[in-house]
Amino acid sequence: MPMTQPANRAVYVNHAKSKEEILRFTNLLWALVIREFKGRYRRSWIGPAWSILQPLLLMIVFVFIRAILNIPSDGMPYVIFSYSALVPWTFFSNAATRSSGSVYANAAIVKKIRVRREVFPTSVVVTSLVDFLISSTLLVGMMFYYKVPVTTSLFYVPLLLVLIVIFALGVGLGVASVGSFKQDVTFAIPVLMQFWLLATPIMYPLSRVPESWRYIYSLNPMVGIIEGFRGVIVRGVAPDMELLTVSLAGIALVWVIGLPLFRYVSQYFADVM
Repeated sequence: MPMTQPANRAVYVNHAKSKEEILRFTNLLWALVIREFKGRYRRSWIGPAWSILQPLLLMIVFVFIRAILNIPSDGMPYVIFSYSALVPWTFFSNAATRSSGSVYANAAIVKKIRVRREVFPTSVVVTSLVDFLISSTLLVGMMFYYKVPVTTSLFYVPLLLVLIVIFALGVGLGVASVGSFKQDVTFAIPVLMQFWLLATPIMYPLSRVPESWRYIYSLNPMVGIIEGFRGVIVRGVAPDMELLTVSLAGIALVWVIGLPLFRYVSQYFADVM
């Protein structure tokens, strides 16, 4: 009986510490998101409109390439075919690229405040998600313009969005852990993203990938996610669950590697800043 009170007190103290840690994490997260979003467009003439222009300009480039190479679009208008894939891709690419330097960019906070270091790549992913929502407004306009029917398949959009956010954060943790020590990662990620874009069915349909290469090609987690977005938004069909299962396996693998790596190296962040 005498041991009950100290035990209960210890549980209460641990619970209070956990609650305080979560509150500190959340407050810092939103402060970082607001700071990054405002800082990114502070000296820009068109501000957040760049969130729309980035995938839009890529789409225009793809339209010109398509005119030369005669790339099919599975019976869909190529403009919405490519843009519906570029919107989620741009979110993922921006989140992964900016995460590489997210810890180093907040060196002053790392040295002064004790907080879970995951907050820095997480803030980048959340800020990129805001850009995603802004760029999606043009996609909605395209759907009305091309008279894309609204079907129940759109209910899959939140699921696909959760998957790409989780994947982006997993990759972000991995590149942030290495990028905090070697700046080469910061330079290499944008180049890698260009190759990754070409290895994902964005400019071209999945049907153009030879059958013999289809399985290896689908090991890219973005294949199932991008095909899912395009399918539910433009085609009005449910995602290919086989492709999504492969994507889930890839996302799980990224987290199995990325999170432990980040937590291990995070104890040395303050020493290298």
